[in-house]
Amino acid sequence: MIEISSLETPCIVIDENIVKHNIATMAEFARQNGVQLRPHIKTHKIPEFALQQVSQGAVGITTAKVSEAEVMADHGISDIFIAYPIVAPSKIKRVIALAKRIRISIGVESMAAAEELSRQATEAGVTLQLRLEVDTGLARTGVAPHQALELAQQIAALPGLDLNGIFTFKGAVYKGSSTLDLEAAGLEEGRIMVETAEILQNAGLRIQHVSVGSSPTAIYAAKVEGVTEIRPGTYIFNDRMLTVMKLAKLKNVRPKFVSRL
Repeated sequence: MIEISSLETPCIVIDENIVKHNIATMAEFARQNGVQLRPHIKTHKIPEFALQQVSQGAVGITTAKVSEAEVMADHGISDIFIAYPIVAPSKIKRVIALAKRIRISIGVESMAAAEELSRQATEAGVTLQLRLEVDTGLARTGVAPHQALELAQQIAALPGLDLNGIFTFKGAVYKGSSTLDLEAAGLEEGRIMVETAEILQNAGLRIQHVSVGSSPTAIYAAKVEGVTEIRPGTYIFNDRMLTVMKLAKLKNVRPKFVSRL
């Protein structure tokens, strides 16, 4: 065992037992609520932790970047969702290379990106799994719910693509404003997503995945019938924000910053 006093400082120290506890707690929550868990690894970016999350029941992982997905695939993760629109042709080429190795799905929010994805997928002889991003209030990325059907139908008509889900990242926002009422925010997030999915499904689109995100709202959005997947990330370490929101206890917050004075 390494003694903390022997470490060069400043450094970040992680209590692995607490990390394991946090991983197991969220996995059990997902099981009890009948939703799939696909944690976002941007918090840790460490393959060992991602493998632990999968071994505890996560169906796969979420990344923000193609490079993160490549590293995780190289270390044995076989089901990855890149929760960000991929636009650059060079990055799409790398996604296609991943699609030949593992199960990969990616986010999309525009026809411009979808058309380039379709072109490259068709040329490579692969089918890319897509999820349409829906803006549920954060106003950062994604299509407005009332515009989702038109865009989804256009994307679904393109060759080489399989649009089979929708996803969102809402954060602590309710009715367009920041809030500490996470239950209201999470339930709103879940309801908007389920209503949007139903509109798309009623139009004949094969929407199988209704994915919601963020550690602050996931535990509430997961309780909305029709939500199929949650993508929390911070929970693996927890942080001050989650303690202020009363979603984590201080004793379960890791990592710690170590320095000498």
